[in-house]
Amino acid sequence: MPELPEVETVRRDLKRSIVGRTIETVEIGRTDILCECLPEQLTELLPGASVEAVDRVGKNLILRLAGGPALIVHLGMTGQLYTIGPEEELLDHTHVVLGLSGDLRLVYRDVRRFGHLELVCDGDLEACASLRNVGTDARSRSFTTNRLAELLAGRTTFVKAALLNQSLVAGLGNIYVCEAMHRAGVHPETRCHELIPDQVAGLHQAIKDVLDEAIKAEGTTISDYVTGAGVPGGFQKRLRVYGREGETCRKRGCRATIERIVQSNRSTFFCPACQER
Repeated sequence: MPELPEVETVRRDLKRSIVGRTIETVEIGRTDILCECLPEQLTELLPGASVEAVDRVGKNLILRLAGGPALIVHLGMTGQLYTIGPEEELLDHTHVVLGLSGDLRLVYRDVRRFGHLELVCDGDLEACASLRNVGTDARSRSFTTNRLAELLAGRTTFVKAALLNQSLVAGLGNIYVCEAMHRAGVHPETRCHELIPDQVAGLHQAIKDVLDEAIKAEGTTISDYVTGAGVPGGFQKRLRVYGREGETCRKRGCRATIERIVQSNRSTFFCPACQER
């Protein structure tokens, strides 16, 4: 958390608010959130550069700057990237502030500091640490049913573990994998090599549907996530299984109770009736 829908929501908000603006000032409160770059590089290269585009790959935001450099932001578990006005108060755990033209500030805040910023000076994104091992983006055109089948083929691990592996499918996290597997009717203890083609196709469609719906709702706010405008998302109201242990399944006609198991030290929520083993 944040996962693909949250990062995509932030991307869209920032695209509207910061593209075309020039970075005027750089304030760095902590240097341990920088990945393979020095604070001096940010303070020397960023001022005067204008933001040309805001892109996303998996859970990574990419601020493309005029002249070639790119600033990659990974939000980790509790990271936030949002804009505020010149007079608004900076909250605790704010680590980087970029002053932009037009009296706007771009704030990076992270309570637990599992996220990071990486400045790619030459713009060579393929070689940077943040994107080096990122797999097929779950909303890219290349993420087809056939591609998902290829990624899962022959693997003996649990399907959920494979979908959480960012080097295979980029952007999915615990929330949306639980939700997609419920929609597809796949039990969380199913292993990749046990899936039949119809199940792979159903899982692929469920992933697309739940991501699209979550993006439309501007993401899921469980604890720290806020949009690029600094407000909570709304998909938490529509979750069918995640975080609902002991509650009734929301699938029409199903009265079973949502259960929770632990896989790889992470909670997995599922409906024993909709997702029979």
